[in-house]
Amino acid sequence: MPKYKRGLNLDTEAIARWRRESAGEQFRDARLRALTDDIRSAEISVSGDNGVNTSEWEARVGRAMSSDTVIAKLRQCNPKLYFERSRGFPNLYGIYIMDQPEGRVYVNPEGQVLRLTHICGMEAGIMPEFTVVHRTEKKVANPELFGNKVPIREIDWKTVDTYSDQTRGWRTILVRLLHGGFITRADVEKHFGWIPSMASQKWAEQTA
Repeated sequence: MPKYKRGLNLDTEAIARWRRESAGEQFRDARLRALTDDIRSAEISVSGDNGVNTSEWEARVGRAMSSDTVIAKLRQCNPKLYFERSRGFPNLYGIYIMDQPEGRVYVNPEGQVLRLTHICGMEAGIMPEFTVVHRTEKKVANPELFGNKVPIREIDWKTVDTYSDQTRGWRTILVRLLHGGFITRADVEKHFGWIPSMASQKWAEQTA
């Protein structure tokens, strides 16, 4: 084989090996980033509020209200807000805004023809002032293993607290409606009170 062809083959093999190694490193980096993001997002979802454990009912209940009271107050804030109990999930209400051009036509149980746009859901029953996060544990591979050149048989798992479900607080509903422009700060001050019953960094940040 001519020398230049042999050299060309060696160069081609070197390039192919470099590409394989680079692809492997990129894959490991991508897996590590994804795992790190997964752990971070899990920890953020159950993070505290002003040092308060967001998963403890007693710490989050604050000034509790019945959903009927919350609905009555919200109707005073905006008469176009419409509430209907979910058929599939009777422990929840759907919150809608009426008479929006993009809304869907809906006939309610009383036979009224409405044009509704869904905003969000809220609890039916007693509502805490602040949302209570229900935790669960999730196992993820320990990110320290990635890049380990020593082969191992057993996967080292890291257990993190993560989000399972939530009981929405009425201030969470206010934030959603404020951000959507369906109610105003003046409405909240008049019918609910702007200052929470306890310090809440999340309320301060979300209403700034």
